[in-house]
Amino acid sequence: MKRILTLLTVVLSAVSLNAQYYYLPSTTNGNPGGLNADSEYPVGGGLSTTWTSISSPGASTPQWSSINAVPFSFDFNGSAVTHYKVSTSGVLTFDTSAVTPPSYTKGTLPNSGIPDKSVCIWGLAGPGANDIIVKKTFGSAPNRQHWVFFASYDAFGSSCWTYWSIVMEETTNKIYVVDQRNSCTSASFSIGIQVNSSTAYTVAGSPNVSPLATTDASPADNHFYEFIPGSQPANNLVGNAVTVADFLILGNAPFSMTADYLNGGSNAVTSAMANYSINGGTPVSAAVSGLNIASGTSATITHPTAWTPSSVGTYDVTFWTSNPNGSADDVPNNDTVVKQVVVVNAVAVRAPLIEVFTSSTCGPCAPANTTFTNLMGQQTAGDYNFIKYQMSWPGSGDPYYTTEAGTKRTYYGVNSVPNAQIDGGWNGHAGQITQTILNDFKAVPAFVELGGFYYVDSQTVHLDFTIDPLVSTNKNLTLNVGIFERTTDNNVKSNGETSFHNVFKKFVPDQNGTSISGMTEGTPINYTMSYTFNGSYTLPANATAPVNHAVAHTVEEFSDLAVMVWIQDNSTKEIYQSVELTQSAVGLDETFVPRIGLYPNPASDFVTMDFRGVKDASADYRIINALGQTVSAGILDLNETRLPNVNTSNFTPGLYFVVWSSASHKGSETLHIAR
Repeated sequence: MKRILTLLTVVLSAVSLNAQYYYLPSTTNGNPGGLNADSEYPVGGGLSTTWTSISSPGASTPQWSSINAVPFSFDFNGSAVTHYKVSTSGVLTFDTSAVTPPSYTKGTLPNSGIPDKSVCIWGLAGPGANDIIVKKTFGSAPNRQHWVFFASYDAFGSSCWTYWSIVMEETTNKIYVVDQRNSCTSASFSIGIQVNSSTAYTVAGSPNVSPLATTDASPADNHFYEFIPGSQPANNLVGNAVTVADFLILGNAPFSMTADYLNGGSNAVTSAMANYSINGGTPVSAAVSGLNIASGTSATITHPTAWTPSSVGTYDVTFWTSNPNGSADDVPNNDTVVKQVVVVNAVAVRAPLIEVFTSSTCGPCAPANTTFTNLMGQQTAGDYNFIKYQMSWPGSGDPYYTTEAGTKRTYYGVNSVPNAQIDGGWNGHAGQITQTILNDFKAVPAFVELGGFYYVDSQTVHLDFTIDPLVSTNKNLTLNVGIFERTTDNNVKSNGETSFHNVFKKFVPDQNGTSISGMTEGTPINYTMSYTFNGSYTLPANATAPVNHAVAHTVEEFSDLAVMVWIQDNSTKEIYQSVELTQSAVGLDETFVPRIGLYPNPASDFVTMDFRGVKDASADYRIINALGQTVSAGILDLNETRLPNVNTSNFTPGLYFVVWSSASHKGSETLHIAR
């Protein structure tokens, strides 16, 4: 998600010369300081039991919580405060003598309906049975944070749910308002600090600040508003991110070195020194003039000196600024941003993977699946891939739920259906995926290509596929292999769906996948796997007793099985490439290999096939593109002293597979076409 930055608007009935707070938006996604890594669930629905409830659910009209102690020394507006209480309308006040809780209808701050010494996410409402306010303290002295969390709250006037927190930080006396999770499309809030009835500090757009977080139950998509006591520094550039592309093609060098910066100072920034280094090497420094970055806004700073990498590889880019407006930066410890970029000779076209979480007992899943299926039907085969995990709720859940699918739910923090994850980087309602969203993910280059085949023999699925790295990397990645059934009918339940598509059946070898400890450019990695479904078909009554794969299976038609393969970085959840394997008409003989040689590879106008390891008179071959289409086929005489050539001059650049068979052997090889 693109980071959206806003500016604090100071609202005063009379201008104060000594503002007590100034504001900075979060420059990275996540929680302030990273102390709170808890998932964001409703109480009783997965939220850690280490949280303490301080309010009652079902507040049809605004109510105050109990009075609670601040667990460490804390100043509000320069004065010590020791206790607070919270309204179900989203207002935390240190004035514990306040009688009337603010209404559910938000307004502009300052406001006579808000007590003095208050922090506001005004516009929340807690009328539901799951709507609860909880508290928890994170960290250790003197760097603790005390969180007051509005869990599973409503946005007043909207039929949606939203999660927010107000955070007090020890020692710094900072106050954070954290936007954590949200299903609302039109809700808005009045966010800020009210000192008294005449003085407030509010986020720009208040009282109509829209939430930015998605439905992700982890902190990964969180945004926060940071209220800092004291006067705003005059000159302060804050680094947001290096904006150099993740993948750079060496032949396109030199590359502009760019980074995004927020002006956290009160002065507009018109000039600065820009600096960068590669892998911690000698800094490259130059003056940048002609800037016009207003206070509270962000802009891209381009270094005057471009970078030319010496070779392909992985590089750590460090970018920092200094001397804004010719003066020392008042807060120099937030100037530096770092990013890892990969320089390659070529990049692959990415095939994004959509993982859908759904259930035949979920009413909203039926229209969402229809919308999603229609969208996928408009795509060219192989451009996008998808697999669906049937879930164990609502109610008794889908009969085709598996415990392995449940681990995927936990992995992504999914607790609502219908849900979709796109390449591990998009989390939302499966029926709200658009062509634009798909195109954005496909536009991200990949540094690896995938391809291969499978065939089904009785109840055994045989796999043979290749990973072809376009760059060397030492990343710890995971290879996931999922067997799915293209169409199922027997898991019909209560939501009106009668046919289900790309239904997950089994991971190979299991939900943990296969570890890849590193890859070397130009060195393909071949995998040969198989999985046998045990026993006979069974239809579980519901998800409370899912299939036991040791003794049974839920495959309706083995001829309808297919296989999805993808490579994922578990530390970030990003999926780098996916492929639906091509079904082989003849199968793969597990006794084969010798492998044949292909020269040159990558090829352009022709490819030479080296069958010298095959001691047969002839061989059949087919060259198949990434869509599974045969683009060339023939019979080769292996008694010829000259190695056979195949014309490839009319092939579109990309990944191909050479499938061959002789009297004694058969196999498949990966071929690249480049121009």
